[in-house]
Amino acid sequence: MAPIDYSKWDNITTDSDSEPETAVPIPAPPSANPPPPSSIPAVVIRCEGERLTNLPWCAATVSATHTVFSQPAAPVPTLVGVPLVLHRVGTRAATRSALDNQMATYLSIDAESGFAPAAWQAYVGTVVVARKDRKPLLPHHVEGLWMYCDYILDLFGEGEGPPRHLYNRQAFEKWWKKYCQRQNEIRNGTGGESDLDDWRNVKSPYEV
Repeated sequence: MAPIDYSKWDNITTDSDSEPETAVPIPAPPSANPPPPSSIPAVVIRCEGERLTNLPWCAATVSATHTVFSQPAAPVPTLVGVPLVLHRVGTRAATRSALDNQMATYLSIDAESGFAPAAWQAYVGTVVVARKDRKPLLPHHVEGLWMYCDYILDLFGEGEGPPRHLYNRQAFEKWWKKYCQRQNEIRNGTGGESDLDDWRNVKSPYEV
């Protein structure tokens, strides 16, 4: 596997001229658009080949200028208020099937057809996922959104068309609470936010 390019971290420095001792400093007004943090929590989703020796997905960080943020936001996550963007990191594998990444494919489905774009249907490889709005993204959030898309695909399979009643924040929040409660009952992780099996105190994607 080629190394994931987390890009160069930004260095933010401030300089100010010295003031006379009699001067009264005047605080600058707060910026309406403060600069983004230089390092943003994201998630790596590994393809089938890399899952043989690594966790299927894990926490990561990317710079605020990483290429992932230039990608279009995934339709269904965006509709529920968690705009995810995905970027392939470049993966080597012994076979093409080892590049399959069902999780990335499901996250990319179209809200009206239920199909992912052709480029995301097969041989995707490992990807880095972040939020378009540059808010922190936890592995648990990615898992929840993936399973929500899986639920939506099941409804597509019943032949009743797109379940548009699920394409809003309220519907996802209701589903998320039930999913968290269930995972907390059946999984016993204790490692906090970096532990895929620790669902005791997971923040909602809307609380970060």
